[in-house]
Amino acid sequence: MKKNKPTRSAKSGSEKVRKPAIEVELSPTAAPKGLGAWAMKGKATVKMAAPAIGRLAKSQQRLLAWLKKKRNERLTLMFIPHNELKIRNYHISNLTLIIVTSVLGFVVLVSAFLVIRHNSTIQEVDKLRVSHKDAEVQFAKVRQEIIELSKSYEDIRQNLSSLQSLSKGTNDKPGGANDSFTAQLAELQQKTRESKDPEKIPLEIFLMNRMLHDMEISRGSLGQVQEYLKKRERVLKNTPTIWPVQGYIINPFGFVRMSHRLNVGYNAGVDIAVPHGASVAATAPGIVVSINKEANLTYTVKIRHNYGYETVYKGIEVVTVSQEEKVNKGEPIGNVGHADDSFESILHYEVHIGVEAVNPMPYLPLAGA
Repeated sequence: MKKNKPTRSAKSGSEKVRKPAIEVELSPTAAPKGLGAWAMKGKATVKMAAPAIGRLAKSQQRLLAWLKKKRNERLTLMFIPHNELKIRNYHISNLTLIIVTSVLGFVVLVSAFLVIRHNSTIQEVDKLRVSHKDAEVQFAKVRQEIIELSKSYEDIRQNLSSLQSLSKGTNDKPGGANDSFTAQLAELQQKTRESKDPEKIPLEIFLMNRMLHDMEISRGSLGQVQEYLKKRERVLKNTPTIWPVQGYIINPFGFVRMSHRLNVGYNAGVDIAVPHGASVAATAPGIVVSINKEANLTYTVKIRHNYGYETVYKGIEVVTVSQEEKVNKGEPIGNVGHADDSFESILHYEVHIGVEAVNPMPYLPLAGA
């Protein structure tokens, strides 16, 4: 262990005495192995960082010296009046001027940034206002379309109610619901125009909820109507609803004066004038129950259908089906010929329900007349 002698140094005309430093040297044999390695690494780190610490210290010294220099340097502002008043002098150090200038520059930069930001905000607000106006216009159009849609749906619902009542065999007129909806719609429109509360339910939301509610209710009605239409389709499929031939009626159903006779008689069907050899079609699916040859050398074909229908075809010259044969709707059963007592080719067509002959005209579509 060694003790260093105290040294003297002069600074700013006064002497300062440093305290004696005590250095302790540890031999590798005396220090523990792990502690010695740690001490060696620390010395190496200090040696590597010494140049950087020295440069940093020099920079700090130069900065302090520059600040002292600027602090001692002064500027004088002199105000000289035009009259005999006293001249006023103001002394400002360079450091103060630099600080004030820096603060003013910072304030100017921040103000410029805020002004630019404010202008961009104003532009965004203007764009939002324009977009809001466009949205209001579009929203008004949507509202009008929803109102029209709700009115159309109300008509559909009314027609659906009519179909449902028809499918049940009743003839109720569902006008009360429509009148109630119209009154509710008018009342809600008036309240919407008078109220400016944004928390109130808008008109279009009410209409959409009303339509959704009615759709849920109408599901059952639609199922009933669908079932009714399926049954109706099956009935129509087995009903004689087409023309047996393409021609024109010369003798209608009932008591008429026959066109080829002078007397008045009862016509149990209709007489249709057609070109010679015109094809005759079955007006409904069924079974051929009889084929009879008449005295005028033409044939009469009778077909039995479902639901108690029978159809009779007289004036056929050539028959293309046989007895007990099944025929489909629209299938040819023969060709029209001349009767001995007529100069025209006429098909006599009858429709029977059970044993009673009925007027075939309600079963024939108008387009075939």
